[in-house]
Amino acid sequence: MKNIILVFFCIAIFSCTKTDEVKEIPLEEPKVEVLGTPVLIKDKLVFTVQIAALRAPNAKLASLSNIYIYNEDDLLKYRFGSFKTYIEAKTYKIDLRIKHKDAFVQAMLNDAPISIIEALQY
Repeated sequence: MKNIILVFFCIAIFSCTKTDEVKEIPLEEPKVEVLGTPVLIKDKLVFTVQIAALRAPNAKLASLSNIYIYNEDDLLKYRFGSFKTYIEAKTYKIDLRIKHKDAFVQAMLNDAPISIIEALQY
């Protein structure tokens, strides 16, 4: 009985090891046609909500979802979101203040911080 099982096992192993020849089909490079000149966005103004500015990294803050970490003035600044309007960022800040009491809105022009007064006049 053991011999019969061994024979079937060997047949199964050898029948599964059959190799088929695989042909590689070369992929064609996609053709890209540039129409006109690229348009550069002059200034990008966004609002974020900052929750902390620390000298040393903080793993707990860095592990939060949707967090952006900026390195400015020898500080690691932890910010949420990228909002088009001050009102959107302010509403989000109110929700964040439940867990992060020092949260505030930070305006960013081309990834550089500017004052809220400057941003609102922009």
